[in-house]
Amino acid sequence: MFNSLIKETMQFIQSLPREAVLYVVLGSYLAVFFATLILSFTSKKVKRADKKPFLCLTNAYTGVSLAALLLFAEFANAVMFAALFWVAGYLLYGLLIVVSLRRNGESAARGDKLASLMPIASPSPRPTHNDVPAAKTAVRLEHAATVTDKLLEKNLAKSDRQDVERMRNNIGVMQIKGALSPAEADILNDNFNALLKLMAKYNV
Repeated sequence: MFNSLIKETMQFIQSLPREAVLYVVLGSYLAVFFATLILSFTSKKVKRADKKPFLCLTNAYTGVSLAALLLFAEFANAVMFAALFWVAGYLLYGLLIVVSLRRNGESAARGDKLASLMPIASPSPRPTHNDVPAAKTAVRLEHAATVTDKLLEKNLAKSDRQDVERMRNNIGVMQIKGALSPAEADILNDNFNALLKLMAKYNV
């Protein structure tokens, strides 16, 4: 069955005029090329897309053109035409690459020009360790340590006790360090907020 199908297909192709076969092969290939070329100018997605599929299509069409010509022409002539077709296809592929690179370069240049016109934001000043007064920090740490000690004397839930012990350790480390950075001061504030909630919960 398969052999008969191939035979019937070959007989049908051979019955077609030689010009019709060549026109179909060359016409469909050129239609794909010009469609890709036009879309490279009109569509950013196609412009930025990889053009290697067109190269694979060129290789496939080279084989198709060779097979079509072998039905009508001598082997040497068919190979010569297929070779010329393959070279021309690679040249068209190179043209698509050049068009894509040129338009991508123009887009990048426009982007750089727009970026150069935008105002430059001045960097925000970096916080220093002197932002938090040492004396005030010592008082707050002492108060927080006292609160944690009172809470640990209560019958706390397991999770609450773990949180208080963790905060007590953090406060102890801060007391040893002395001056706090703004980030550490924020951590201390978070601990204070958590301690206030626990104080209200356990009536401390």
